[in-house]
Amino acid sequence: MKESLRKNGKGIILMTISAFSLSVGQLLWKLADLSSLSGDLGTFSGLFTLFLKILPGFVIYAVGALIMTIALGYGELSVLQPVNSMSYVFALILSAIFLTEPITVLKVVGILVIITGVVLMGGSSK
Repeated sequence: MKESLRKNGKGIILMTISAFSLSVGQLLWKLADLSSLSGDLGTFSGLFTLFLKILPGFVIYAVGALIMTIALGYGELSVLQPVNSMSYVFALILSAIFLTEPITVLKVVGILVIITGVVLMGGSSK
């Protein structure tokens, strides 16, 4: 396991940062509250307002995708790609903090399964 972490460590760190960025981008899309724009989408100002509301989410999401692409150069795909599932963990935490969504026992069990899988896959490289 130590050898795998030494070999893939930089990629794992970058992939974790990528997963966090992807979750933040999605959170920003959710926070954009596009429901108020439904009547204005036929106008230029409505489309421009829509663009400005979703742009921060796209920028952060794109940064995450770029970091993911870079991360793949620093380790094995079979080890690094499962780390991307940490975005679900981050999304749960961020939604609980910013959207006051409940964290249920079933969600905690799911998160523990994801984390266990990531740790096991992260140590599986030869």
